[in-house]
Amino acid sequence: MNQEIKLIKNKFYILEGLYNLGIVIFSATIYLYLENIGYTLSEISLFISLFWLISFVTEIPSGMISDSFGRRNTMLLSCLIRAAGLLFLFITEGELIYLILGAVLTSIGETLKSGTLDSWLVESVNKINSDEQLDKIFSMNGIIGKTLGMAGGFIGAQFLGNINLSYPIITGAVLLCITAIFVASFLKNENTKVKEKLQFNKVYKEFFNSFSEGIRYFRENKSFSYLVVSFLPLTIILAGPSNQWQLFFQGENKSIITGYLWVFIGVMSIVGTWFIGRLPQLEKKRMNILIINVIVNSISIAVLTMIESYIAAFALFLVHVFITAGDEIIRITALHKNIKNENRATIISFYYTLEAIFTIVGLVLVGVLSDYFNMNIAWLTCALLGFVIALPTMVLAKKRGQTL
Repeated sequence: MNQEIKLIKNKFYILEGLYNLGIVIFSATIYLYLENIGYTLSEISLFISLFWLISFVTEIPSGMISDSFGRRNTMLLSCLIRAAGLLFLFITEGELIYLILGAVLTSIGETLKSGTLDSWLVESVNKINSDEQLDKIFSMNGIIGKTLGMAGGFIGAQFLGNINLSYPIITGAVLLCITAIFVASFLKNENTKVKEKLQFNKVYKEFFNSFSEGIRYFRENKSFSYLVVSFLPLTIILAGPSNQWQLFFQGENKSIITGYLWVFIGVMSIVGTWFIGRLPQLEKKRMNILIINVIVNSISIAVLTMIESYIAAFALFLVHVFITAGDEIIRITALHKNIKNENRATIISFYYTLEAIFTIVGLVLVGVLSDYFNMNIAWLTCALLGFVIALPTMVLAKKRGQTL
């Protein structure tokens, strides 16, 4: 391998590793911390919903900002803005305004980073050798990311979190600031002369045009519309387990245990992804597998909310993690198989937009139910509601004979 490319690759791994470590270090304790300083479950759900909403809105122009102001400047902004968001969460004592600022700033930081470092890698490597196999670099980065993710979450919870739940938050902010220093050192100071004046109105106009195209395709293509309608309720089923698992399984334990749980979840997710790709005749059985998945997923979540055994409940939660990891791959493949349109990316973006809206609805619902009743009832209600909507539409989609 060319030495210049090797240097670029190593810089990419270091920057990705440091940035992701700054996020995963608090990922296994963030909701425990927010509850510990006085936020209600509804307010915590508001935090997550705001993060999703701001990400959705700012994702649209973030690529344009990166292209116009340069990868280096955009990455610096991402690190510092996200660190500032964590600092607001660190200094808060339960004030809602700090929670909102934390959600908004961390979300903006996330979207500014989205695709920026990847673009820097591709552009830098292509200048030297356009035939370089980038997939191997991204694959290795994925392996490093998953390893660091499990290790970072474990250290943040079991070591820092057990000392003080605020320590993983401030450590994440420090790591992001350190990442910014490395960004300033590793990435060249590009010519920041704006190539084209930023026209956000034009960007959002194109977005709404694309959304209108998605609606039109949804109305005209019945096979695609049935699939979309059957897939979206899954976000409601997952709203509780995906976002409240720390609070649910930490329970009354005085010592933080979510770091250990985080490792189990990470391993099971990897196994689920690996397993689904090795099922025989997956192409022919895709819809049957999706139907089985939604049944088992809903039953697993429902049962774990009603049993007293902690080990049995967590085992069922791991079943849910295993199924969800592979289910996502199958669903996206099924959608692509049913898109007979040259604007494929536009149609998929339309689906992700609807998914984001349903996710926000699910988060609000599970937060309100958790506050008024408890997490068990919230998870059970969302699992049953999602199941009642998803199963009939999946069966109907199968009967109509879609190409899945």
